[in-house]
Amino acid sequence: MRISLAVTGLVLLAAGCAAGVPAPAPAPSSGPPSSSAVSATPLVAKDLTKYLPSEDELTKAGLSGGRARLPYVVGPNTPLHIVRACGSDQPWDPAARNGAQAYSLKDTLSIRQRLAEYQGYTGEQVVSGLDKALACGKSVSEDHDLAIVTRFSTHGKGLPEGSELTVKTRFSVPGTADPQLGFCGQYAEAHMVSCVLVLARGDRVLAVTTSDSHMSMPKQQAEVTRLAPTFLAAFDQG
Repeated sequence: MRISLAVTGLVLLAAGCAAGVPAPAPAPSSGPPSSSAVSATPLVAKDLTKYLPSEDELTKAGLSGGRARLPYVVGPNTPLHIVRACGSDQPWDPAARNGAQAYSLKDTLSIRQRLAEYQGYTGEQVVSGLDKALACGKSVSEDHDLAIVTRFSTHGKGLPEGSELTVKTRFSVPGTADPQLGFCGQYAEAHMVSCVLVLARGDRVLAVTTSDSHMSMPKQQAEVTRLAPTFLAAFDQG
């Protein structure tokens, strides 16, 4: 009986000590969370369309025929790839939490805007990563909307998903604060030329893509450069 009481006393004493000592804090993370950790985070819908130019602003820039700004609902079956570099998944892709998109036209030139907000990655990290990933010299189209919008510049035949853009040249917009990434290339299908300007602010990344089978690569690059201030004015909103 005495042995039993002694053991009970020790157990209660140990429990009391454990309750009085706080658990050690977890070690701080030194880098972005892993893709599995980010993917496990519950999705929170957020309207990012305010970071895209309004139809009035696009009209003032000489664009017409634009569809309304639309949210991009990120989910297991609708991943958001800001640029599909090399046709491969990139480490930051699962970290896209919210998005937005819009489309505009100028004659036969189609302009697609795609915006993503990331968790655990800064926009600068994403742009820097894309810059390195594009060393492969390829970017792949995978979204159905591009197939639709390019019908305007290919006489009814849009680019199919999986179309491969061969990067021919890179550029930057003068007077635009870094980070930014610009490149132009050509699709094998329909001799389509395309230019892409990627911009970063905070945890957001904006990709503006032009496509046309009639406008040359230098002219598209010049048009993207001309339009950059219009997109930046909306993208820079706090």
